[in-house]
Amino acid sequence: MSEDGSSLWQSLGVAADRGQLTLNAEAAGACSRACTTFIDKLKEHQAKAADLANVEGLGSFESGKDLRRIFSEKAVGGPNNLFDVLQSHIDVVERMKAVFDKLFAATTEQDEMNAVDLGQREPR
Repeated sequence: MSEDGSSLWQSLGVAADRGQLTLNAEAAGACSRACTTFIDKLKEHQAKAADLANVEGLGSFESGKDLRRIFSEKAVGGPNNLFDVLQSHIDVVERMKAVFDKLFAATTEQDEMNAVDLGQREPR
């Protein structure tokens, strides 16, 4: 994901902190859980990418050695490698989860404050 995705979710987090962004607790909780599931899947793929860095079976010729290096670096360590790309996705989804967690907490807190306020009022 792009840096713009990360910046967007940071901005949404600030808006949530200021009370300028709301979402009902049920939806926020469901989104947070979905983020957790997605992060877990991305980390599984990242672990598989790390395994792909150990390329074998391409022979002892220079062309085989070159292909081994190229494929290894596409998995881990090279420019725009799979491991790092997956990490950038993980980073953005973690920011998304943080926003949903803030929204859940804010909604729950507001509901509790409303309940206390209603409980303190005497019937007329």
